[in-house]
Amino acid sequence: MKYFLYESSPGVYEVEDLVNAEIDTMVSQSDVYYHFFSRSNPNGVDIRDTDIDALGNTGFSVQRDTMFVVHGWKGDNDVSLNLKVREAILSKENINVFVVDWSPIANKNYISAKNSVVGVGRVVASFVQALQSRFSLSLSTVSFVGFSLGAHICGAAGAALNGEVDHIVGLDPAGPLFSVGNTNDRLDPTDGRFVQVIHTNGGLLGFRSPAGHSDYYPNGGSSQPGCGLDIGNCAHSRAYLYYTESILADTNRFVSMQCASHTDYTRGNCNDNAKSVLGGYTVDKR
Repeated sequence: MKYFLYESSPGVYEVEDLVNAEIDTMVSQSDVYYHFFSRSNPNGVDIRDTDIDALGNTGFSVQRDTMFVVHGWKGDNDVSLNLKVREAILSKENINVFVVDWSPIANKNYISAKNSVVGVGRVVASFVQALQSRFSLSLSTVSFVGFSLGAHICGAAGAALNGEVDHIVGLDPAGPLFSVGNTNDRLDPTDGRFVQVIHTNGGLLGFRSPAGHSDYYPNGGSSQPGCGLDIGNCAHSRAYLYYTESILADTNRFVSMQCASHTDYTRGNCNDNAKSVLGGYTVDKR
């Protein structure tokens, strides 16, 4: 399903035929760090695969939902995405939040980072499996939220967990060097029980084509109001800002309508179609 959400005049974009690159799976566990946050651990606790038992001294509980937040290229633990999403979630929900820091790889050139997506995803999946083994974590309580390349890492982690995590939210999944036809290195609907994707810079920094069970295209999914002469960074980042706002709002006002295409929407052919809300902590799985 595609959903189109407009605040003002929609952006105009063209679909590009993206180029696929070879996947580099040479990623070690030492390249990926985890920072655990909860209401009783607001400043975070550094957790490694080698000291997973340290979670026993934190507010971690398998009786609560568990969310993994994954940054994009050039990111780290302290980027705006991580701060905004985890603070928004914990202000509203009493859950476990793991911020995935893959900065040793993310801060390399884009091609190297892109080619490591599957490898990083598999390392994250192995950490989740360790939580299953040590604490009897249920995948039905696990969700992944990823921005840009991080969205594809979420897909790779979900695939390595046999698509059994409850849901994945892809925040403007990265577009360059990813193709529609090759789902092995990108987010797709088989990676989780439900996959929601928010497209805000499709055709430039973001992936244009549908990649989930439901795909939302705020303001047309390409350019965003207030970004002016934007080379992509502003509109790209709006994905996690919209997602954060959808969590914080007492009433989620990102109401969208189901539509087969942008053209159908602009012609008014979707006015009587089903409505849905973008984002939110509890995603719309209808």
